[in-house]
Amino acid sequence: MHRVASAIDIVAGLLLGLVVALTVLEAGLRYLFSVQVPDAYSLAGHAQGIAIMWGIASATYAGRHITVDLLHDALPRPGQRALNILAALVSAGFLLAMAWMAWKKVGRSERSFEVTNDLRLSVYVFLAIGAAGLSVAVFMALLRAWRLWRGTMTNELGLPNA
Repeated sequence: MHRVASAIDIVAGLLLGLVVALTVLEAGLRYLFSVQVPDAYSLAGHAQGIAIMWGIASATYAGRHITVDLLHDALPRPGQRALNILAALVSAGFLLAMAWMAWKKVGRSERSFEVTNDLRLSVYVFLAIGAAGLSVAVFMALLRAWRLWRGTMTNELGLPNA
């Protein structure tokens, strides 16, 4: 699963690189030649959203999200483990609600035939790719909780998590 999380990181990074490239290209062409890249703003926004949603999946599995360790550090090792499992399950619950609402937005967008301004690309496709990332994030959070419970979860250094 570490390879899957790494692959997700790479794709999310490439998408963020695409956002930067589109932004630089759009600004350069606009100021130098008074030409615009069709749908650059929409495509950059959708690519950024997709990168964020899939990045959440990777960060959730690896435990790289922002944490406050005040209570965690004060607990004994078994308490830390229990708190990590609880945190993974709570994250899964919130991500499930977020994924559910994202899929509802995909359905609304598909039914409304929402398209981008210039190229007339269907917006629901981009939203569905992002919603799929949130769905994977739910799976990754549950997998993290399972692996923590079994004691098989390790961090990036190969050390067991609490």
